[in-house]
Amino acid sequence: SWRGVVFLNVYVVIGAAQVIACCSCLHHRKDFWNDPERFRRILSVFLSSLVNIIIVHMVLVLNSATVTMPKRGDEPYRSLAIAMRLLSIIVLLNTLMTLEVQLDDY
Repeated sequence: SWRGVVFLNVYVVIGAAQVIACCSCLHHRKDFWNDPERFRRILSVFLSSLVNIIIVHMVLVLNSATVTMPKRGDEPYRSLAIAMRLLSIIVLLNTLMTLEVQLDDY
């Protein structure tokens, strides 16, 4: 369905933006000695982005295994699929804000 394709694109955008956020965090590795507090904040963003990359790739694998949305009688799987889609929108917004903050440092 077209909604499935839209959400696949959302997952790909999340994954790509998180990779960019991780790579931008690597630029701040010199802050370990100069500003340890800032380094801890950057390290936190790096680890969070890394976890999001892993989760998004697992969701992409799951979506390639189950191509269609479960039918109405297949609870709780249908509710889980809908919740995963709603959470992906929230993660996308969070990812875009994180990326904006990371790229403002340049």
